[in-house]
Amino acid sequence: MQWNPLSTNLQGAGTKQFWEPRREKRILEALSWSSGSQSKPNKHLVATLPNGIEVYFLKPGKEVFNTKRPNPHDMLPVVGDSNVRLKFDDVWSCLSHISVVNFESFKMALTLIYRNAYFVDHVEKKPSVIRYEPSKSLLNLIKRINDEAGGTSPLELLPLLHFLDILGWNEDMKYNVQRNKPNFSGHSDFNVGRINTLLTCIRVPYQASVFVRHVLEKANNPKNIDFSQLFTIMQQFAKSRGTCTPTQQQLLTWLSPYIT
Repeated sequence: MQWNPLSTNLQGAGTKQFWEPRREKRILEALSWSSGSQSKPNKHLVATLPNGIEVYFLKPGKEVFNTKRPNPHDMLPVVGDSNVRLKFDDVWSCLSHISVVNFESFKMALTLIYRNAYFVDHVEKKPSVIRYEPSKSLLNLIKRINDEAGGTSPLELLPLLHFLDILGWNEDMKYNVQRNKPNFSGHSDFNVGRINTLLTCIRVPYQASVFVRHVLEKANNPKNIDFSQLFTIMQQFAKSRGTCTPTQQQLLTWLSPYIT
């Protein structure tokens, strides 16, 4: 069997000993960064991409100053122009665009996000400094997917993956810090923060794209359109207050043969 650089073992509680320490190290690193003011936040560079685009945080983020429910460790994750404030629907739209061009490439892109969630493609650059650095073979695959899709607006695929990386990092800062230390025991679900955020960025584009394909197939007979899969996502968001994660079985089914 030919080796596939995307081949990924299903992650979960049994693999916590690998990825949870990396989450902790990142929280400690970000806690050590100096904070500016609301009008002049401090910039903390995380990576510079091959085309010169910078990946960085601005600290503090706006949620620090929320008078009702402040998030004292919030930062602003940025890729490129700090005036371009990406939202979840921007990310989902970028990914769904790939599905229209090539659904198999779309599955590969979602697998890259899955690996990103669990630090599969991260390296420890120096003690306690964890960075997202896909291998050369994965970088070639990312370029191929991006070129095939004709670019994903507002971000191409590699910057998008870096954005998701630091977005997940910031979610851990917001929800998994207590008394200035990493703490994942405050929730019944250890996926709260980074992992739930990135897994949501798999499920929503996948099910939305499948629904669009279904609608196109039923275009000549719209009475047969099944809206239930669309409403399932909406109901999940309502129940979980902002996340919509796939089950382990869904991941195995949707992202086969890449996740095993």
